[in-house]
Amino acid sequence: MSDATTPKDRPLLVTSALPYANGPLHFGHIAGAYLPADLFVRYQRLAGTDVLYICGSDEHGVAITVNAEREGKTYQEYVDHWHADIQAFFAHFGISFDHYSRTSAQDPHYPLSQEFFLRLLREGHIAPKAEKQHYCTSCDRFLPDRYVEGTCYVCNEPSARGDECKACGAWLEATRILEPRCATCGATPELRDTMQYELDLSPLSAAGMLAAAEADAPSGEPIADMLWRLKRDGKKNVQSGVFGKLLIEGEGLASRPITRDLRWGVPVPATDLDGNAVEGHDGKVLYVWFDAPIGYVSATIEWARGQADADAWRRYWIATDTHEPRLVHFIGKDNIPFHCVVFPAMLAWQGEAREGDAFIGPNVGERWVLPENVPANEFYNLEGRKFSTSDQWTLDTARMAELFGTDALRWYVTTSMPETADSQFTFAGLQAAVNADLADVMGNYASRVLKFTKTHLGGVVPAGADEHAEQIAAARTAALAKVAEKLEGFRFREAADAVVDLGRTGNQVFNTQEPWKTRKTDLDACGAAVAVHIQVLATLSVLLTPFVPTAAARLREMLALPPVEVWTHTGLRESLDASAPDEIPAGHALGEPGILFAKIPDEIVEQERAALAARAAGG
Repeated sequence: MSDATTPKDRPLLVTSALPYANGPLHFGHIAGAYLPADLFVRYQRLAGTDVLYICGSDEHGVAITVNAEREGKTYQEYVDHWHADIQAFFAHFGISFDHYSRTSAQDPHYPLSQEFFLRLLREGHIAPKAEKQHYCTSCDRFLPDRYVEGTCYVCNEPSARGDECKACGAWLEATRILEPRCATCGATPELRDTMQYELDLSPLSAAGMLAAAEADAPSGEPIADMLWRLKRDGKKNVQSGVFGKLLIEGEGLASRPITRDLRWGVPVPATDLDGNAVEGHDGKVLYVWFDAPIGYVSATIEWARGQADADAWRRYWIATDTHEPRLVHFIGKDNIPFHCVVFPAMLAWQGEAREGDAFIGPNVGERWVLPENVPANEFYNLEGRKFSTSDQWTLDTARMAELFGTDALRWYVTTSMPETADSQFTFAGLQAAVNADLADVMGNYASRVLKFTKTHLGGVVPAGADEHAEQIAAARTAALAKVAEKLEGFRFREAADAVVDLGRTGNQVFNTQEPWKTRKTDLDACGAAVAVHIQVLATLSVLLTPFVPTAAARLREMLALPPVEVWTHTGLRESLDASAPDEIPAGHALGEPGILFAKIPDEIVEQERAALAARAAGG
């Protein structure tokens, strides 16, 4: 790729971790992988980037089959319910996916996942491995780990699960569980010989990966270059997650099973790419962790089928010597190993297409793009404790959105986001952020400027500029540059602070000018003083758009400006080199001023905090 190519010139694909369709999402999820991605994507759209935002529900796996069976639902009925619930959850936060899909959509997800399996199998990265597994003769099936219950062999807890003991927290091996029983029927299972396919990660030797990351320059080998970028540009938690336990201690480099004996999931294909039978395929599906990230690709293909060009997805996923898209995964920190090592290996190791191959994915001379960055957030808690739907220590998202509004929730989660360390949602924090930042600074500033203009200056942008114009123009340019820099660097809290700082500066200058005094003695000077603040509000209407899109649109209506799609005046990105933002012309008629943000009263805070405590106490 030419060195002259800038990031803005390259297509950018942004993904958020696929939410698991096995229960409701909560604020901890939104702060981890979804709101950060939405902020980043909305900014990229403003900057004129060719950006696509993709996500979808992860709908396979043992937890889904176990719970569906317990509730007496078909697997499809069960995931249909949670898929709809998850989509409603995202709507309450205004998450602006370009396409939201699901992995139970069999076309194109199933054939694409099978292609991944078969290409890796042909290249020798997947192989069968014999193992012992519990078999229930009553249910007539092998039992994946979550279908096994019994006594923990670590602490003797009698209600341990085949993969985990909630009493002592130990990760367990199902075949070692004491006094095992089938979680479905309660019968005692027997151990039988079976086999599963495993993905061999040993070629990613710890020494080799670390050496690649520490090199002075990229090597041209895709995975090595991805690690080189992460070592330099990745967030600290991603660097420690990848270059700490995962590599140095070797935890991420063992072979990992990629199939399971289940009735729900992407079936292991019956024949390989050469037409030979795939050993032991019958009754096996691809392990959920294997097919889930492929959902990013299949969702993009599904999106493209709704466009004029059904192959448009290739612009974002397929790289060549002259075309290098950008890929950014937004995740929570628990997903770091899969997105920084396992999935990149799945993408990079599929081998060149051969004559006669009919692949969905890369053809001769092409390859999958690997992630440019994987910004992972830490965990987000609630009033000093972890979110827990089972303990009722959670928030009703629909009620919260109705009570406080989407913009208020987005703003507070942004300003309390767990970017570098665990953080928490508190009602007092929500009140403080909304009342101080949004109402007292932004809302108050917009109200006093626009109402003053309507009442005393005819509701049009005045002519002229006073001695503060240069200071204000510099503040606007600096805010544009700083917000762009912070959003590009995934520092969303600092970006929000920079927006508030511009509003605070405008308020302070307005107080210094005292136009309410000069309107009585020199109306032209009064207008010149106020004119600079109309320009600040126009800039704020753009800068607020990623954070509080509804309020930002309302502010633009008050300014009688069209909806902002691409910031064409100077551009957020171009503002780094711009001398000053463009101006709204004098004489421009403004719209009706109004209330931009409402304050949250003390009684609402106390009411909701008490309601949370009562639910958790079972009251």
